[in-house]
Amino acid sequence: MNKRALKRIAVILGVTFMLSALFGCGGNGKVKVADASGSCGENMTWEYEKKSQTLTITGSGEMVTTDRFMWSDYPIKNLVISEGVTTIDDEAFYSNHSLKGELHLPSTLKAIGEFAFYGCDGLTGPLELPDSVETVGGYAFERCEGFSSIKLSKSLKSVGDEAFEQLSSASGTLDIPDGLESLGRSVFYQCGALRGDLILPDSLKSVGTYAFSQCGFDGKLRLPAGLEEIPDNCFCWSESFSGDIVIPAGVKAIGESAFSGCGFDGKISLPEGLERIEKYAFSSCKKLSGALSIPDSVGFIGDNAFSSDACITSLRLPKGLKYICRQTFYGCQGLTGELSLPEGLLVIGDGAFNYTGISGTLRLPAGLISIGEDSFYYCKNLTGIAAFPETLEHIKESAFSGCDGLRGSIKIPDSVYCVGEWAFYGCPGITDVSFGKNVRSVGPKAFTKCEGLTTAVFTGAAAPDYYGQDEENPSFPEGCRVNALPGAKNYRDEWNKAKEQGQKSEKPDDFGAARDEPYYWTNSLTGEDFRGAGIFADVVLYFDSSEVTVSINGREYQKAPYTADKNDYENQIVYTDGLFCRDGWVKELRFAEGFQRDRQLIAELVGNDGSKRSVIFHTGSEEYLYLGDQ
Repeated sequence: MNKRALKRIAVILGVTFMLSALFGCGGNGKVKVADASGSCGENMTWEYEKKSQTLTITGSGEMVTTDRFMWSDYPIKNLVISEGVTTIDDEAFYSNHSLKGELHLPSTLKAIGEFAFYGCDGLTGPLELPDSVETVGGYAFERCEGFSSIKLSKSLKSVGDEAFEQLSSASGTLDIPDGLESLGRSVFYQCGALRGDLILPDSLKSVGTYAFSQCGFDGKLRLPAGLEEIPDNCFCWSESFSGDIVIPAGVKAIGESAFSGCGFDGKISLPEGLERIEKYAFSSCKKLSGALSIPDSVGFIGDNAFSSDACITSLRLPKGLKYICRQTFYGCQGLTGELSLPEGLLVIGDGAFNYTGISGTLRLPAGLISIGEDSFYYCKNLTGIAAFPETLEHIKESAFSGCDGLRGSIKIPDSVYCVGEWAFYGCPGITDVSFGKNVRSVGPKAFTKCEGLTTAVFTGAAAPDYYGQDEENPSFPEGCRVNALPGAKNYRDEWNKAKEQGQKSEKPDDFGAARDEPYYWTNSLTGEDFRGAGIFADVVLYFDSSEVTVSINGREYQKAPYTADKNDYENQIVYTDGLFCRDGWVKELRFAEGFQRDRQLIAELVGNDGSKRSVIFHTGSEEYLYLGDQ
């Protein structure tokens, strides 16, 4: 046999050894085949008979195994644990795929240790915990896929993380005993064959994340009265639940994706005293119906909290709510009637009411500063907008696109600096539009497919940049008369002058030699648009590995080199020789991460008149800038 063949055999044997160590039964990796016996506690012994493959544990008190994975490698057809045994030690039968048949536990048992029967997929029949059992350790029965049902002890006080995870064949109902105080993370995760109601006792004070995720319960859910928080993903994608969701009076917070994808077909009842509804909390609960009344105590509702809840018919928002986050009510197509927005509302986030059935006249609160991208996209039943408030700074792209029920005049107030691309695309009932004196830009296709629009009037001393009929994506429909004040300047001419100056930029000094790091903060600069906040929403910075491109109203105005010390995690500053950002110049931009990992660049803008102001460019929805402390 040549050396190459020997080497190949050695590699195969090495791989086999590693795989057996990783996926074998545990212990020393060797299947036990001889009779054996020993001690496993102060008053406890064990004996294994090879012929019948029977392991018998006798004695009293606590089990104390002398080795990890004590019996993991024994082929066991019969496991006998005698009366008197009070505990089963951690990892005692860990991943013993040879352990077969039904599991009978003694009536004296009080505790089952962590990983005790983890992965024992040959166990079958019902899993019945004697009523003496008070604690079940984490991972104790995880991946025991052969059990046909689960019966919990009446004395049970606590169950550790993932204790019954992926008992996929366990069917029937699950009775949670009175007196149970805590359930760990993922404790019944993916127990998809369980059925009936899930009644959680009032004694239960703590429930872990994913505790009942992807379960098969097809009845009602009752939550414990003493619960203060419903954790992230607790019931998510348990798609067969029915009836109402009733949140108990003591609950202060509903976690991320807590009920996402559940099958409830009744109403949501939220208590006064509830303070937070995290992102995706009730998303994709497509059968929930009736009125949604969110109590005034709620101060925060996260992204997509109720998105795709298509059967909700009406909405009451908290009086003190200041921000409606990104896609909060996206796809709530059954939501009809006029929308009543809180008086103190400041920001309507991107896609907040996208594809909803809200109708009638939209009345916007007096202090509103931002209407986000796609915020009312395809709300086809809207018939009018009462007025845009004098505090509004921008109307972002596609904000009212596809609202083909809108009728009459649109008046953009002096406070607005930019109207984004596609903002009112496909609104044929709009007849005329006037723009306040500070509007700098009207984006491409902003009013395209508005066949009824006959006039657009600019009232400022300088006409905003817009896309004409000779360009690829005109801002206004063909035949619309666009009028500006006699002698008005044109912002685009001013920007073009600045563009020429910007093209003379030189690359700043380089910083920071590369080092062996898995990730540099500068990686966060590339791959996404950094859009200006507030009145600078029409300015976009886009970084590649060596240059930053500045666009204003969708037009590329400047490409400039930049540099940043990738090793400087304390300051995280981007250096340029000067970027023209519509109303002035910025040189240094400080990187930061905000709410929901919103990437931000904060800079000082120096105007042509020498004035200075702070500007922010960021990648997230506008409300993220105000939610940093949430």
